[in-house]
Amino acid sequence: MWRSLFSCTTSPSRKKTRLRHVLHLGSLMERHPEAFYRRFAEKVPNADVIELCLRLADDELRHFRLIGNILSGWGSLPVTQADLEAMDANGKLRSMFLSPPSPSATKEEIIEYAVNEEKKMVAFYGSFEKEFIPIWKKMEIWDMMEEEKSHVKKLSDMLFCLKQSVAKAR
Repeated sequence: MWRSLFSCTTSPSRKKTRLRHVLHLGSLMERHPEAFYRRFAEKVPNADVIELCLRLADDELRHFRLIGNILSGWGSLPVTQADLEAMDANGKLRSMFLSPPSPSATKEEIIEYAVNEEKKMVAFYGSFEKEFIPIWKKMEIWDMMEEEKSHVKKLSDMLFCLKQSVAKAR
């Protein structure tokens, strides 16, 4: 799914993904979760949840800056069909971290939402990993992907603990 959004045809039977388009969209996608986690940290009274949210927000900001630093070292390309597709993809992905649960949502609903959004980020980067293995490691994108996976784990653990405490309270 993601690959078709960033491919340019080099021959009728071969498509080539442009890394800069993948990273550009990744940088747009990394910006939203940072704000989401900071807003959520302001709303919860639990110190452990606040600490985790602020750590996740800092991680997302670091991801955004990492990608920005990579992109800033590259010259610009003339606009191509692949560029236009990448911009269109940005429009299709606006729902990522932009349609959070309502203000009346429970902590569990908000954390479930965050888990699902982090899984989307892992899937996004993972769909390109094999295509760019050497560069993924050299540019620390692989580490960033691993961090996204750890976000899923941390949030899932938090959700489990929250559900356990609710069940005990009943």
